[in-house]
Amino acid sequence: MSIRSFLILGSLLLLPGSGMADMINCRFALHYKAKFSPTSTIPSRCDDPGTPTIEPNYSPNWNSTTDIPNPLPCTDYTVIGPRKAGTVYLVIGHAGTEGVAGVSFGVDYSGGITAAFVTWTTCADGLIFPNSGGNGDFPRPKGGVRITWDTQTSCAQQVIEPAGVHAVVGCFYIYASSSDQLKITPNNNLSSGVPELAVVDCANRTTDLAQVWPPQILPMLMGIVGVGGQTGYNPCLVTPAQETTWGKIKNKYN
Repeated sequence: MSIRSFLILGSLLLLPGSGMADMINCRFALHYKAKFSPTSTIPSRCDDPGTPTIEPNYSPNWNSTTDIPNPLPCTDYTVIGPRKAGTVYLVIGHAGTEGVAGVSFGVDYSGGITAAFVTWTTCADGLIFPNSGGNGDFPRPKGGVRITWDTQTSCAQQVIEPAGVHAVVGCFYIYASSSDQLKITPNNNLSSGVPELAVVDCANRTTDLAQVWPPQILPMLMGIVGVGGQTGYNPCLVTPAQETTWGKIKNKYN
């Protein structure tokens, strides 16, 4: 994927059709795990996207402490955690067989998760374009980011039934000293001024869910992890009503 093609992310509105129908069903799902500690069996947080095989790793797409994978569908993700250090994976679930080559999203949380301790590990192998929502660049609260895979070698296409292609975007390290929620948001800090929650497929086509779905439905597509007694939310467990054209969506939701 060229830098130029990704920088126009969000400028294309792909309405549901026979070739792209699955991509409007993408979910930005979060999965909570204990703090990552490398072992000889599970040495890394992410699979190496540049290889044709899937190596043992800590992500839910491997989900095993042995050399035999047991992939976890996003419908089974954990969305609550305790008040201590943890790892939160972001995975695009329910993606189409077109595969995932790029994403655009944001993140938000408040004082219970200490911003100074939050770090991000990217599991893709392309480019990353972070921005600030007033508190410093992503992964600071209200920050946004665009992330790509190298489509020539590593476009994400791992299928985990019953929830389609699962693309592990990366993971947050967090430390929660009190109750809080880590939330996926649209990428709200672009120069266009237009919020963006987007997925690019392996053919370099962009689906901006913030344009396809109405404002009432969009939050249903974004995961939340609650810590210290707060609730979480798993978007892979919800199926919004779908319409075949933007006109029908506007008529249905006024």
